[in-house]
Amino acid sequence: MVSGLRRGRRIAVFVAGLVAAVIFAHLLASRGSSVLVWSEKTARAKQPVAITEQIQEFGLVYAAGVYMAGRRPRNLTFCEWTHGLPRSLSYTSADVAWSPEAGEKGPYRVLSGVLGGNAGAEAPPVTLCTHATAEQVYAVVELARRWEGPISLAVFAPGLDAGLAVALLERACGCEPGMARVAVQLIFPAGRPPALRPRSQALGDCAASDIQLRESETERKSRNMMYPVNVARNVARSNARTPRVLVSDIELLPSENLASGFIEMVRGRPPRVGVVFVVPAFEVEANEKPPNTKHELLMAARAGVAGYFHRFVCAHCQKFPGLTRWMLRPDPGRVRPSVVTRREFPHHRWEPVYIGTREDPLYTEDMSWEGRQDKMAQMLEMCLLSYRLVVLDGAFLVHAPGVKRRPTSIDNRREAWRRPYERRNSRIYQSVVRRLQKQYPANPRCRQ
Repeated sequence: MVSGLRRGRRIAVFVAGLVAAVIFAHLLASRGSSVLVWSEKTARAKQPVAITEQIQEFGLVYAAGVYMAGRRPRNLTFCEWTHGLPRSLSYTSADVAWSPEAGEKGPYRVLSGVLGGNAGAEAPPVTLCTHATAEQVYAVVELARRWEGPISLAVFAPGLDAGLAVALLERACGCEPGMARVAVQLIFPAGRPPALRPRSQALGDCAASDIQLRESETERKSRNMMYPVNVARNVARSNARTPRVLVSDIELLPSENLASGFIEMVRGRPPRVGVVFVVPAFEVEANEKPPNTKHELLMAARAGVAGYFHRFVCAHCQKFPGLTRWMLRPDPGRVRPSVVTRREFPHHRWEPVYIGTREDPLYTEDMSWEGRQDKMAQMLEMCLLSYRLVVLDGAFLVHAPGVKRRPTSIDNRREAWRRPYERRNSRIYQSVVRRLQKQYPANPRCRQ
């Protein structure tokens, strides 16, 4: 009897130990997939100061280009530079265009083809159209290594901010082969044409920590300039060379084989104005590796470190119809349609990211990034035009770095700074609503 009890205790201890070992191994495996989960000492020893400061100040373990830390730029460039760049900048008035919506009456000008971009005949014919301010430019390397098709990048670069953008692009062009597929346009106020900064010999590595500057060090910030995000979106889209386009933000990373998987799904069918394909957007905690596949995304969601984009700051913005079913379905291993819907009540505040065409309604250029909800007017027009929205499964975008949350008390001053811009965007939106109501037949389900 006693020996039986002892044997039972041994078995129980063995099982408990085995379970603990399995749990520990699982934790190691999940952490092993994280980007740069280091101690502070390790970060200081192996990374340039800029990335270390980001980790310490913001709690981040993701930074654009950090996957190339320690790699030296090549002597060759993967990019096709124009206008004398990257060493000098020379262009004529004939090279400068107006923004797509406002035209010559608008306050912004465009210098296109700063980088030519050559995706090649084998690339999937859908262009990722994105935008950035000068200090955000290096995030394009993350897109270039994930997106298989061409990329059109519009950069807001007033005055000397163009020099920062060019320095970051030059580093990227010497490090990431995918930059060969990137075309770049510079946007600037009519009175602040782009200019280069004094150059010093570059000594940094391909993580570009030595030249990725903070927002406060840019001319845009020092002169308190609004970021014309919708001008940038329109410029990036109008410069795409493919009929299908995905207009997205530079910090939204595409899932694995999104472009080729989408082209396989449509199987050569020509694009149709009035039908767009929604790519669901998600976010993961900053100490987690951005997932490549839906399987990895679902694992992160089950672990409580991932969810749909903006869920803590704007619950309606990216919460798409069929979200619960989407999350319950396993990874299909391919891109396929999930739900066909419209942007109508109760989803009338939804701002989806989608693959559409260059002929879709333009974004309202007067609305700024600082004023938020800058895509609302375009989405209202698409609703009034009875657009069908096909939500994709097996494809997604993921925000990097980190999960956006409501501001703390420390950030209240920044939120107060935003309010005048929000009121301005609201006035512009109401003006657009009145125009659209006169232009299109009424649809009460397209609520404002």
